[in-house]
Amino acid sequence: MSLWQRLKERLGVATPGDDAPADPDGVAPPGAPDADERADPARAARRSSPPGAEARPARSPARNPARKESVDEIARLRSAGARDGPSTDEVIAALRRARGTLREAEAVAHLVAAMEERVLPDPVRVACADLLAARGDEQGALSVLEGAAAPRARGGAARAQPVSSTEGLILAADLYASLGQLPRAVGAIERVLVREIGAPGARERHQRWRAALGAERPAAARVDDVTVVAPSAAKTPFRLLREVARGGGGAVYEAEDEVLGRRVGFKVYHGRGGDRAQVTREARLASALAGPGVVRVLDADPDEGWIALEWVARGSVRDVLRAGDAAALAPVARWARPLARALARIHERGYVHADVKPANVLLRSLGEPVLTDFGLARLRGAPSAGGSPGYVSPERLAGRPSDPRDDVYGYGRVLEDVLVRLEALGVEGLAAWKELSLRCLGPDDARPADGAALVRAAC
Repeated sequence: MSLWQRLKERLGVATPGDDAPADPDGVAPPGAPDADERADPARAARRSSPPGAEARPARSPARNPARKESVDEIARLRSAGARDGPSTDEVIAALRRARGTLREAEAVAHLVAAMEERVLPDPVRVACADLLAARGDEQGALSVLEGAAAPRARGGAARAQPVSSTEGLILAADLYASLGQLPRAVGAIERVLVREIGAPGARERHQRWRAALGAERPAAARVDDVTVVAPSAAKTPFRLLREVARGGGGAVYEAEDEVLGRRVGFKVYHGRGGDRAQVTREARLASALAGPGVVRVLDADPDEGWIALEWVARGSVRDVLRAGDAAALAPVARWARPLARALARIHERGYVHADVKPANVLLRSLGEPVLTDFGLARLRGAPSAGGSPGYVSPERLAGRPSDPRDDVYGYGRVLEDVLVRLEALGVEGLAAWKELSLRCLGPDDARPADGAALVRAAC
């Protein structure tokens, strides 16, 4: 029995096409017409009429337009998503009117049956899941939001994907938390915060659930972090021009190599010499992984706490999005496939980048992305450390050791950030990339296992 069948069984409603069970003994139920009455309908009418009724003229049954309209409205939910079916607004309005009535379960059952055959819009699925959750069926509500239980639609139509709207993610996060799946709850609410920091209740949920997980709160910016180095650092061969990025580990400047006359990316750690081991490790690892898709390291001074990197004038994917130039990231395949290949190279060498996010994907050109910032990179299976909120997989939040699937999750989040902007611009041809993004963000066992699997999925 499929999950959808179990869901309908819990609702206790037979959907269209379910026949009433026949009596095993072949005996008609009380009040049913006998054979003679079936042959003579008038006889049956006389038997069921009260005494004296023969003298009264027959009256047509009383009509209740409101009742008929209600029945028709609920029955039409069975065709939701079909060309001649009700619109999204009509479906949601019907669900609201059915809520708390005797027909509530039937309305949900019709929608569940519709989902078995076709993909329904996110707002409809969110409304249906909300109603299921209110009925106490939290697992059923999650199955509607995740889309994982729906069989492939007839005729080869695409399978439903997890909802990705803000409302759907918040509802999914609440359901995960209610079912005790706090890492998944945190992962869902962080996706909301990255896209909409002011979403009602999102920050409060995030703080509460992270505290319950025992996760450390991000360290507040220190006053001495405002200016890490002076514009002309005496112990470096570089002249600093401007700050271009700042994170928990340090700040990155655009700088000029006055000896060779070239631009560099100059990363200075906040510890100013106290981060020697981390600087050495990051520089050596980036150098060891040198090749397509990895930023080039030009120089480093662990004692002074800085690394000089190749200068990428276009900046990062985050810079492109913040500049309102998301259209430049279409077509998605131009940069997303090389990025998957870069992760495949890193995973093949036995490492996990552990901080895949838009700010760490630099663009030498729109077709040549490079990963930077290997400060959190670890050997596969090693304990993970830190991470950027919104881009850390639920499994890693739960304490799993470093795993390539964590990078796949981050890749899916980068895709999602870009796709949300491109969809708003009306860019077409994104369906396959959205499906891949949601696969990367979905259940761990359904996610591409590593960069090599991701490359195959992205082709």
